[in-house]
This record gives sequence, C-alpha cells and structure tokens, in this order.
Amino acid sequence: MRAAFTICANNYLASAKVLKESFTKHHPAIPFFIVLVDKNDPKVNYDDFNRESILFINDIVDIDINKLSLKFNIAELCTTVKPFIFQYFFKQNSQVVYLDPDIKIYAPLTECWDALQDYTFVITPHLMNAVDDGYKPNDLDVLRTGIFNLGFIGLSKGDELPGFLKWWGERLLVYGYTNWDKGMFYDQIWANYIPVMFNNYHILKHYGYNVANWNWHERLLEKNGNGWLINNKYPLVFFHFSNYKYAEPLFLCKYNNRYSRENRPDLVPIFDEYQSDLTAANAPFITKLSAYYQEQYQNQILKDNAAIPIIKKIKNRLIKYIDAVL
Repeated sequence: MRAAFTICANNYLASAKVLKESFTKHHPAIPFFIVLVDKNDPKVNYDDFNRESILFINDIVDIDINKLSLKFNIAELCTTVKPFIFQYFFKQNSQVVYLDPDIKIYAPLTECWDALQDYTFVITPHLMNAVDDGYKPNDLDVLRTGIFNLGFIGLSKGDELPGFLKWWGERLLVYGYTNWDKGMFYDQIWANYIPVMFNNYHILKHYGYNVANWNWHERLLEKNGNGWLINNKYPLVFFHFSNYKYAEPLFLCKYNNRYSRENRPDLVPIFDEYQSDLTAANAPFITKLSAYYQEQYQNQILKDNAAIPIIKKIKNRLIKYIDAVL
C-alpha cells in the first residue's frame, strides 16, 4: 500500500489543501494526509480541509510534542517530527512520500513510485547545475542547506529503513535546529549522509521534480496545452513555492535576488494561479491564525530572556563573594 502526507500548523491549512487536492487529482487511489502539528482550533472548520484526511500530531506519535515546542520553533518542530510520522505510516504502508505544504502537484509522481519499487530512498537534489553569478542563492548558499531538498522524500520498506528512521529521529530530537554557523538546517542537512551511510538509494535527477527558487537558473517554464513543461522537454511534476508569501504576492521569493516577476515572466502565470488557489482555500483567514506550539516556543523565549538579567546578577554576586573569600 501507498500513502503520502504533509506536515503543517493550522495557519498553513490553505496551502495543505491546495497540495492535497492537486495530489489527489493525479493519484486518486493513493490516500493523502495532512498532519497538523497544532491543537484543534475552534475557529477552523476542518470540514473545509478534508477533515477525514487530517491527523493531529499528538494522536499518532509517542513523543512529547509540548516539551519539544519549548525547544524548537514551529518550522523546526514540523521537520523534527517527520521521521516519527514516517514510522506511523509504515505500520500500514510499504511506500510513503512526504511533500512540503507549499507544493502543488501538476502530474503523477510516476518516476518516484517506479523508483520506490527498487529503492528504499528516493531524493531530489536542490540543483543540478552550478550557479555563481553574484546573485542569491548560489550553489554555495544551497550547499549550506544540504545537497538534497527534503521538501520531498520518498521511502519504501526495506532492510535499511528502520535504522535510517531511528538514526534520523534521534539526531533531530537533539539537532533539529536551523543554525548555519553550526552547520544545522532542520531535518534536511542529515540527508547528505544517505548516499554514504546507506546503499539502496536513488537520486531522482528529473528537471520536473521539485522546481523551486534555488534551481530556477536551470529550469524554464512554459505552458503546454493543459500542462506545463520544463526546458521545453520535461513535464512539470511538482512546483515548490518555497518562501512565497500569500500576503506579498509581488515577491516570488524574497531571498532570491536573481529573479523577479519582471525578468522571469515565464514564472508569473503559475504563481498567479497558485495565489488564486490559496484564495479559494480561504488563505486570507487561515494565514492569520496563530500556531499553538509557536506560541509555546515564543513564551519560553520570553521566560528565558527575562531570566538572563537575574542569572547575571547571581553570577556577579558569586564572583564578588569568591573574590572576597580568596
């Protein structure tokens, strides 16, 4: 059996709905689930977001989410729980795919499903051609976030799977932060080890998979009948709208200063269509919701910051006392 899922908080439900509906359109026989790292919000009508496909994190994993939320912000928390959610789905499935909520599917993931017949891991690189032209992001920037983008990963049952999920989960519970100076970038940086620590992997080098701002330099988009083509050759399978903000539709991606709506007119129609999709999914309301576990994290930060002056005073008094005694 096969399954696919995404992970988000309530404020990303509009994006998750667009993803689920686009996935189901091309995979009507494969169930798609939205895992909410959040609490049930009475302001949300979950029936509008396919309630039967929504799973709350505390109902499916055996880890202390509340405790983790004091350590990780909501983005870090949503990626830290990923291995444990995979473990949940593998109780009843032999092939499972994860997709970030800011993705839309435009064609069946045929190459992925085919590869999962033979391989335990199916992963996509951020980019396949170097870029260093004075703009951001370049291949050095991307290197610091990991060779592979884990906005997508396909896994199948095999001898290496339990060990991978156990190792990956253990690392994320400790190191699931994003901190470039310390070489940490969510769950993603650890995928660099897949080709060296494991054997049964497939790197899916398909220009129609995981099209996103970090690889626009090598991928031109054009409409072809009812679908889209990349580089006039590859069918667009899925587009990753990473860093796109519904409230700021004129920016394709703020940290990408190489391309804009002006110098990449080929991208404009797909972004405008996605904006309309989000509006239809009630994004104006949904995106303004608060995330329960993000509030937990922020409250903990405020407590920690409030304690710093007190700790400094105690430290200074101890130093003075030690100096007096000595």
